[in-house]
Amino acid sequence: MRLIPTGSNVVVAKTKSSKKTPLILSEAVEDSIPALKRWKVAAIGPECKAVKLDDFIVFNAANAGEIPDGDQKYVIIQEKDILAVYSE
Repeated sequence: MRLIPTGSNVVVAKTKSSKKTPLILSEAVEDSIPALKRWKVAAIGPECKAVKLDDFIVFNAANAGEIPDGDQKYVIIQEKDILAVYSE
């Protein structure tokens, strides 16, 4: 990955995780609501405090645009737009 976030920005990657979540939704519903997708933190800026690398998160996708890098898709968001971190 060539994206290096600055400040409190976070780079997240689209992922299909095998971990179960408390939300039971069809894939069609999840695909229609980007904020409900499970995203993996791929890089964090130096000012990030709430997340760490490899965390899985849910975020407000209203201002997010996908950035393709090979066969992987990334999104750069501000840390304040992270709604929740999945816990074990």
